Amino acid sequence: MPAFPKANTIATTRTNTGLGLLAMIAVAISTVALLRPQADASATMRAPATPVATIDMVSVITQLKEFNDITTKIKAEGERKTAEIEQLTEEIEGLQEDLKRLDPNSDAFDETSRELNMKLGFRELRGTMLIRWQSEDNARVLTELYEKALKAVETVAKRDGWEVVIHRGQGLTVPRNPNVRAENAMDFVENFIQTRRVIYSGESVDISNSVVQQMNNQYAAGG
Repeated sequence: MPAFPKANTIATTRTNTGLGLLAMIAVAISTVALLRPQADASATMRAPATPVATIDMVSVITQLKEFNDITTKIKAEGERKTAEIEQLTEEIEGLQEDLKRLDPNSDAFDETSRELNMKLGFRELRGTMLIRWQSEDNARVLTELYEKALKAVETVAKRDGWEVVIHRGQGLTVPRNPNVRAENAMDFVENFIQTRRVIYSGESVDISNSVVQQMNNQYAAGG
């Protein structure tokens, strides 16, 4: 008659079998863990990509309908003042011709000379003031439109999802014959290179046209 294993022997056998299975599972899990790429601490701290756009602010401003309208008015006013100066020039030339025909020892000569000198000084003053007025008007227009452009850039950036907008400036080509003194040429080139904000940017991230459209629409609406 075959001998049956005792109860404690059966229990021991089942226990050993269970431990062996658990050990195999543990080895498998350990192997998977070892083969799995470990997370890099720096990777977990990596910041998400930031949407960056570029813009040429000078190009934006000069394309604006408002800019064209204002500069047209400034030009018309400048032409009117220039016409006044030209009229003074004609009067001055007429007085100079009168002096040639007058006796230098006469009262008429003295009066004509005083009038001539007065008109000469007035013409010089008008010419100087004209240049100053035009410069101030242009600076004022540029400042006001730049401030409006900044608000338009913010509007477009928020609307289209751009987090950062960088001014890319004008072309990257250094002028070969800059209008500077010879001894300042090297400094000019170095300054030109160092002030380039963006070396390259694709058309897909340039929002200049979007800003122009935004500002032209607002101007047309009376804003």
